[in-house]
Amino acid sequence: MAPYYKEVREMWLKDTESLRAELTKDLEEVKEKIKPFLDQFSAKWTEDLEQYRQRLAPLAQELKELSKQKVELLQQKLTPVAEEARDRLRGHVEELRKNVAPFSDELRQKLSQKLEEIREKGIPQAAEYQAKVGEQLSSLREKMTPLVQDFKERLTPYTESLKARFLSLLEELQKTVA
Repeated sequence: MAPYYKEVREMWLKDTESLRAELTKDLEEVKEKIKPFLDQFSAKWTEDLEQYRQRLAPLAQELKELSKQKVELLQQKLTPVAEEARDRLRGHVEELRKNVAPFSDELRQKLSQKLEEIREKGIPQAAEYQAKVGEQLSSLREKMTPLVQDFKERLTPYTESLKARFLSLLEELQKTVA
């Protein structure tokens, strides 16, 4: 059985090698036959791509110009909002100054009065006056805290809204420009 097996195996190897050689030859022939079609396809596709590129170039330029116009328009729309926010903030600051002015004037008067008393009575009572000035400052601080807190509370929604609006617009601008 071994010689028969060996003979069949050799015949199978020969046939396989022969088949492989024929298939390789056939494959090369097929490649040569379809190469002109592939070259033609590649040439046509390259030509089409160039035509599409040429057709899309003006559209891309137009999009770029539109984006620039939109940025300018957005800037025009944002400027009044930013100016309004700035003006409102200035108004709030001015209102705070007006509300605080009486306390500030009162404190200045009291300090001037105390300093004058210190000069008149001498240094020994300086510690007492220092304590009184500290009390006056604490009192002023207590009076100012609600005003400052009220100012913060009224201003915070505006600043948060403005911040959110600017961030949103900036994000849209970045997406548009990109």
